[in-house]
Amino acid sequence: MNTAMIDAEDTQSQPDNRDRFTLQQLLNISADIDSQPEWRTTANTACAYYDGDQLAPEVVSKLKERGQPLTMHNLIAPTIDGVLGMEAKTRTDLMVIADDPSEEMEQMAEAVNAEYSDACRLSNLNKARSDAYAEQIKAGLSWVEVRRNSDPFGNKYKAGTVHRNEVFWDWFSREADLSDCRWLMRKRWLDVDEVKGSFPGHADVIDYSVREWKGFVETDLAEGDESNLINGYEEYNSYSRDQAEWITSNRKRVMLQVIYYRTYQQMPVMELSNGRVIEYDKNNVMHAVALATGRVSVTMARVSRIREAWFVGPHFITDRPCSAPQGMFPLIPFWGYRKDKTGAPYGLACRAIPAQDEVNFRRIKLTWLLQAKRVIKDADATNMTDKQLAEELERPDGVVNLNPDRKNKKTIAEALTVQQDFQVAQQQFTVMQESMKLIQDGMGVYSAFLGQDSSASSGIAISNLVEQGATTLAEINDNYQFACQQVGQLLLSYLLEDLSRRRNYKVVINRDDKRRRKEVMLNAEEEQGPMNNDVSRLRAHIALAPIQQTPAYKSQLAERMSQVITGLPPQVQATVLDMWVELLDVPNKQEFIERIRSALGTPKAPDEMTPEEQQAAQQEQQMQQAQQELAMREIAGKVAKLEAESQRIAAQAKRDDALANGQRFNDAHTQAQTGQILQQMENVSAEINALNDQMLQTIQGQIDSIPV
Repeated sequence: MNTAMIDAEDTQSQPDNRDRFTLQQLLNISADIDSQPEWRTTANTACAYYDGDQLAPEVVSKLKERGQPLTMHNLIAPTIDGVLGMEAKTRTDLMVIADDPSEEMEQMAEAVNAEYSDACRLSNLNKARSDAYAEQIKAGLSWVEVRRNSDPFGNKYKAGTVHRNEVFWDWFSREADLSDCRWLMRKRWLDVDEVKGSFPGHADVIDYSVREWKGFVETDLAEGDESNLINGYEEYNSYSRDQAEWITSNRKRVMLQVIYYRTYQQMPVMELSNGRVIEYDKNNVMHAVALATGRVSVTMARVSRIREAWFVGPHFITDRPCSAPQGMFPLIPFWGYRKDKTGAPYGLACRAIPAQDEVNFRRIKLTWLLQAKRVIKDADATNMTDKQLAEELERPDGVVNLNPDRKNKKTIAEALTVQQDFQVAQQQFTVMQESMKLIQDGMGVYSAFLGQDSSASSGIAISNLVEQGATTLAEINDNYQFACQQVGQLLLSYLLEDLSRRRNYKVVINRDDKRRRKEVMLNAEEEQGPMNNDVSRLRAHIALAPIQQTPAYKSQLAERMSQVITGLPPQVQATVLDMWVELLDVPNKQEFIERIRSALGTPKAPDEMTPEEQQAAQQEQQMQQAQQELAMREIAGKVAKLEAESQRIAAQAKRDDALANGQRFNDAHTQAQTGQILQQMENVSAEINALNDQMLQTIQGQIDSIPV
């Protein structure tokens, strides 16, 4: 709650009081709060059980009466501590991511992310997240407030938890981010002098209220500051709530009430080409030109705005726009679980209260059974009173004198008997052991998750049990991550709103890494044209970092990477050695990594180089390019020579083939002629033979024809 001085202009900025938050609306909200389900008692009880206040007052008085010790075995606290340790071990940072995928927006988002990291660190945001998670687990609801610091010499932003009993909200709201919540109220007790210092214009009214307006003369005063006294007197008399709800006269304290309420209004908006929606300003020349040229269209939209009204008891202080930007409440809820019927929040500790009560009951019962003694005696067994006899029996060296004149003198056992129920005590111990196990089972947290002994013997089985324990907490952890994003978005809205007012603002990126360090100028003004890196044009959102930054997680990751590197070839191990060293927590790590990279000859990325290194790298790249060109020309000459030689050889081969083909043709022609001659010779021979035969036949016929 920012209790900085509210200037007089804030109270004078509303000449018409009909639109401000009225006292009757405050009474209506108070009546609505009275009818809400009573969940705060359960939440307070759960936190008390965690703190060890588990025994009811009547039980404590009874134990003191018996002389028993206040036996209480707190099993809820270590179980809750294990869950809280898991959150601290797996916590991730918040980072800014640009919605528009452009180089300019990415660079701007990187610069804003550097400023955002400083804002988170200086505002103790991680401490607020841790405290909120603890109250979320215990009570079921926590609130984180992000605001500007009213101290001009302190850090610009402050983030911290607000106790659940100080905050009240619209019970009909169902959204986790309160986007449908109509009002949110915060109540806080403050000393009178602190309130008067914050609101000096209402100091007299507060003084009279503390004195119950004794000594005030009710007169009609026309003008001046005393008119506030008339209004304050009327507010005091018209307030129907009990005075003890907002003022303590003996302690000089008053209740400061701040009501954040949502209003709706119609306003002209226009959508830009990149999807960004802004309010249309008719007096803006750029808006008018864009509308006249048809580049954008203007529509009427229903927009919600948050206002805040301040009251000290019934006395109105101011009504002004909410200090949180972009229609957000300055309080972010961290929901645990919520009941389906009523919507009442409850935490993880609430589930373990019945089992814890049973453990305490069995423990007290067991102690009493081990201590208690049942005495069966005759009325005249001793001359001692019952109280004296009980005290002597409790003492290990007690003395009990029997009555010598008693009637029953047969045996001592018949006159006086002392009994103890050790068998019942064993049964109580067995039931108590089962109840102790029910605490962890009811919360879904197993022994391996808490680092205790379990039945699992292998590492894989233990890891599965730990993972199973984390799975049972999935819903409440999802609510936590969602709330963290809402808190981060609220802080980012403050930051962007402040950065948009600055001009020529330099931001150093990667300041811890000399190799990647560089400067980015935000809202850089130019002589002509729009500003460069205009933060008002940035559309960004908050996301959880994909890699955890805790030392334990880095140690585990380094161990796993070392196992992977061991199985790689030696030449590959040298190339990834610097990546493994980055996960180690060693002094002068950057210098150590730089020397390893220099020894291995690992080149730097362009964004990691200094301007001198970039120039040297560029010159070296040009020389390498020239050498490559010469080598390419040499290779091209050799290729051309080889191609010419190949062409000459191909031509010679063609000539040889032609000659060979001609010789083969001549040989075939000669062979054909030879065959033809041989055929002709065969034909001539056949003809000669035929002629010879014919001649022989003729001669023989002539011989045969000669007469004898």
